[in-house]
Amino acid sequence: MLDAAEIGKRLLEFETRFGRGGVIDTYFAPGRVNLIGDHTDYNGGHVLPIAIQQGNYLLIRRSELPPARLYSASVDMEARILLTDIKKERDWADYVRGVYLYSRSVCADLPPFDALYFGDLPLDSGLSSSASIEIVTAIGLESLGCRLERSDAIKLSRRAENDFVGVFCGVMDQFTVAMAEKGKAVLLNCGNMEFRQIPFNIKDAVVVVGHTGVRRSLSATEYNTRRHECEEALRLLSAKVGPRQHLADVGISEFESARYSIPEKLAKRAEHVIYENSRVEEAARCLERGDTVTLGHLMNRSHESLRDLFDVTTEELDALQELSSSQPGVWGCRMTGAGFGGCVVALVKPDNVERYLRRMPSMYWKATHYDAEFIVTSPGAGAHKV
Repeated sequence: MLDAAEIGKRLLEFETRFGRGGVIDTYFAPGRVNLIGDHTDYNGGHVLPIAIQQGNYLLIRRSELPPARLYSASVDMEARILLTDIKKERDWADYVRGVYLYSRSVCADLPPFDALYFGDLPLDSGLSSSASIEIVTAIGLESLGCRLERSDAIKLSRRAENDFVGVFCGVMDQFTVAMAEKGKAVLLNCGNMEFRQIPFNIKDAVVVVGHTGVRRSLSATEYNTRRHECEEALRLLSAKVGPRQHLADVGISEFESARYSIPEKLAKRAEHVIYENSRVEEAARCLERGDTVTLGHLMNRSHESLRDLFDVTTEELDALQELSSSQPGVWGCRMTGAGFGGCVVALVKPDNVERYLRRMPSMYWKATHYDAEFIVTSPGAGAHKV
C-alpha cells in the first residue's frame, strides 16, 4: 500500500483538477494473485487466491452537476459519464461506467461525482487490475449515498466486466478483491460460492510476483474462446457420464473413462480443469499444514498443465517460469491469472529473495528481450475505506 504522504499528494491533485468543495473520501481495493487454480473459476471449480498489498485507490466526492468526471493517474486519462447516456467507450473507464450503470438497479438516484484513481498495481498484468477498479468503485458509492453489501458489490462488478466490458470472467477476481483477509488465502468453490479463509502457514517462503513485460487485455485474447471450449467439453462429457452443471463437477475417473469419446482439443481443456481442481484442494491443505515442498510441486504441475493442455501461456511466461524454477531457493513457480501474458507467482526462500531479484531481470532479458518487473508481496486485506 502507498504511504500517507503519497495519498496526500493525490488529494491536492484532486482539488487542483476538480476544484475545492465538499468532503473527499478515500477507498482502496487490492489486486490479487492466484496461488493455484486458473480457468477453474468459470468452470465451477475451486481457486486459491490471495489479495496482495498493491492495488488501486479511489478519491471520490459527490458533485452537483453532471457529468461525472473521472481521471486515472495510472494511464493519465480523463473520462466522463453522462448519467442519461452511459455507453461503452472502450477505454479504462468502462469498468467504472459498468459498475455505475448496474448499481442504479440497487440505488436508483445516484448523483454525479468527481473521482480520481491511482495506485501501485500494474495494469493489464494478470493481477486483477480491472476487478480492483470495479470493486473500489462499488464500495466508493457509499460516498454517494449507496452502501452496497459485499455480495452486491461482487455481483455488480462481475456484471460490469461480463456484460458491459465484454470479458466473460468468472467470479474469483471480484470475490477475492472484496473478501480477502490479511494473512490468509481464500479457498473458494466457484460453483456454489462456499468459501473458507485459509491461514497462510507457509513460514519458509516469500511470495514474489514477476511480470513478463507483456501486457494484454483479455478482450483481445482467446480467453472467451477457452470458455466456449469448456462449455462444449461439458456438453459432450455430460452425454457420457451423466448431466453435470459444471465441468469441475466431473470426477477424474469419470473423465478418464470418457476422454477419448470427445475431440482431443476439448479433452485437453477438460483435463486441465478437472485435475487442476484437485490440485487446488491439495494446495489448500498444504497451506494449512505449512507444507511448502508439496505446494511448490503443485504450482509447477499447474503451470505445465496451463502450458500443455490449456494453451494459455506464452514464450515469455514459460521463460520466466523456467528461469525462476531453476533458481536456488525457489520452491515452485507458475503463471497466475488468465495467461496470454501477465505474471508468474513464485514461492522463494526468504534468504534467497535478494539474490533472486538481483539475477532474474538480466537472465530474463537475455532470454526474451523483455524487461521483467518483480513485486515482493504477502496476503493482504480486501477492499476497504481508508
